[in-house]
Amino acid sequence: MKILFFILTFTIFFPKYSLAIDCSDIDVNPQITVRYSFGKLSYDYSKNIAEITKMANDFNLVENNNFAEGLSTSNINFDISIKTSAHPIGINRFCVVPSQVDILLGLNNPVIYISNSLKKDSCKYNLVLRHEKTHQQINKTVLEYYLPIFKAAVTKIIQKNSASEINDTNLLESKTRELSQKYSSQIKPLVDFIKKETSNEHLKLDNPANYTFEGQLCP
Repeated sequence: MKILFFILTFTIFFPKYSLAIDCSDIDVNPQITVRYSFGKLSYDYSKNIAEITKMANDFNLVENNNFAEGLSTSNINFDISIKTSAHPIGINRFCVVPSQVDILLGLNNPVIYISNSLKKDSCKYNLVLRHEKTHQQINKTVLEYYLPIFKAAVTKIIQKNSASEINDTNLLESKTRELSQKYSSQIKPLVDFIKKETSNEHLKLDNPANYTFEGQLCP
């Protein structure tokens, strides 16, 4: 899974924390935004059955020949950006805390591949297209379902891992990067879980009974 880090840092000193002597004395209440994106679905009609079959094998998706004529692909990724502030707690001592955290959870590069051997608007073409569109709809539906659960879990992670001490404001950027990496390492299992649940939903469509049913729809 591809994880991107966008880190913005700035230093703010708040007088009301001038009596704080430890990072635990700092109240941390960052603005947390969790957004999602379905990406832009595209279609590829340039590949033949052999090429699509190879792609499906690469994705560990081939279960029978039904995959050879169509394939849906996408990746679930997340990006995180952080703004931090530094609060003085003594001489040359500062607490770095997040002031704003923005997380984007989404589908990356969703594509539907349809074999170039299928005649457009034929029964088989429409059947394969509908099947692959259903896969992409599953991606969107699962993502929407887990978004509030994901947001609640992410909020707990951010609030639990919030403040850390530095003795030089020049270390603010590196400490922010470290905080971003810490968040990401704990968020990744949540995204992996969503990916697993998405795969399980796809298996409900890609099963022998449904393949048999679809195989009888076109003469």
